[in-house]
Amino acid sequence: MEYLPCETAEQSFGKTEKQCNNGDVSIDWLQSANINTQNRAYQREKVSKVDWQQNIMRTVLVDSYAGIPEIHIRVIKTKGGWKYELIDGQQRVTAILEFLNNKYPLPNDMIFDGDDISGMKIEELRDDFPTIYEYLVEYRISCKWYEKLSDLQTAHLFIEVLNNVNDMKPQEIRNAILGFYSSYVRNTARFEPHELFERVKTTVKNTEKQHLRWFSPNFTLAYRMEVDEFLSELLYLNSNGVKKGISHSKHRTWVEEIQKPEGKYASSFVDKKKSDELLNFALSILKVVPDHFKVKLNSMTAMMLVLYAKDLCKRFGDINREKYASAFFETYLLWSDTKKQLYAKEKTANGNQMPPFNELFGGKNGNAIQTIFNVLDKEREKGEINFGIIKLDLRKTFKRGDIVRKWQEQGGKCALTGFELTEKEIAGDHIIPRSAGLKAGGVTEYDNLQVIGKLDNIKKSNMSNEDYKSKIA
Repeated sequence: MEYLPCETAEQSFGKTEKQCNNGDVSIDWLQSANINTQNRAYQREKVSKVDWQQNIMRTVLVDSYAGIPEIHIRVIKTKGGWKYELIDGQQRVTAILEFLNNKYPLPNDMIFDGDDISGMKIEELRDDFPTIYEYLVEYRISCKWYEKLSDLQTAHLFIEVLNNVNDMKPQEIRNAILGFYSSYVRNTARFEPHELFERVKTTVKNTEKQHLRWFSPNFTLAYRMEVDEFLSELLYLNSNGVKKGISHSKHRTWVEEIQKPEGKYASSFVDKKKSDELLNFALSILKVVPDHFKVKLNSMTAMMLVLYAKDLCKRFGDINREKYASAFFETYLLWSDTKKQLYAKEKTANGNQMPPFNELFGGKNGNAIQTIFNVLDKEREKGEINFGIIKLDLRKTFKRGDIVRKWQEQGGKCALTGFELTEKEIAGDHIIPRSAGLKAGGVTEYDNLQVIGKLDNIKKSNMSNEDYKSKIA
């Protein structure tokens, strides 16, 4: 195998059928090269803390006998030359580059060849000890160069060869299955997060921690793709039937199947709009959870809170978010009470003795989820706790024939603006919005039908006629 140092490596790229060569790189090259050290789908989140990064610098400058472990670099041909992607060694390389970018100082008790460089930042080191600075930028790290690798080969190399899968979280492995779905999950959870996953920072005992704003602080963020996992599990359960539950193996198989060349999301994530709507729905509920119940909003509890609400909306039409959130947790407390023991005379979905309700939230298997839903249904049917159900006519749209007939009765004009409409421009609209509920008359019946323009229909949404007319006046 040819040996390729960074200074001469490019001269050999593209001239051999070999996909892998040994070599090495200097820190100076890493700093100046077009190398991507950002998270790929198959890579873990950056979890390095400053003390860990400082120990990398100690290895480079003081404990050089140990050496920085080998890194792995993917070489990609572009029109302008070559670009590089760090397959493995991200945290090691980032630690060094962040020191060079003045992100943190050297650790205390750093003596290099008799010179005390403790606590120095890069400018001080460069100005006061130029010889040590030159030693640093000329330091070399062993590497392997890879050419002609596909994304899938690169992901396989990272997971199955360079890393111990047993040390990887299930979501880290699922994110390695490249495709439009995996990209949506990763971006929506972390890189361009939906508001549901907004991060906030708090300081406890002089330690700054990050957590999700709308969840419990006990929903721990250890930077191992916890939010990706919550999102992907939510989408899986919503797509495959929440009461069936979920397992890591079924989840992984599903993520693989939907992104295969013949899979549902082979060419694009066609359900993005539907998924975004689910997240907006979830946010509308989590935002109104009473403060004294917020502490319970871990991954499983939040997921059941959202998916049972979704189930109610499918069955009845809609819910009052505030009343529903309170009812969910009132039921949670009532059926977890070890003094009342309402659960003592109940069975789980698979026929076993039911434990306290809160113990059902330890896993997302079908038995636990079905039992949770059964208990919530039992309390809802008793009617003693108000779940905030708003009964709607589940028929959302009017028949096309009825819309045309009503349009003709209106003289071919919009019921709200009086403008003439062609048949292509018409839309059926509820005079009393469906959101008003059955009791208020928000039904999908001919008597509640008016014809307006398609654009007005979108803008009006669930507003009353009066509110919309005042808006466009």
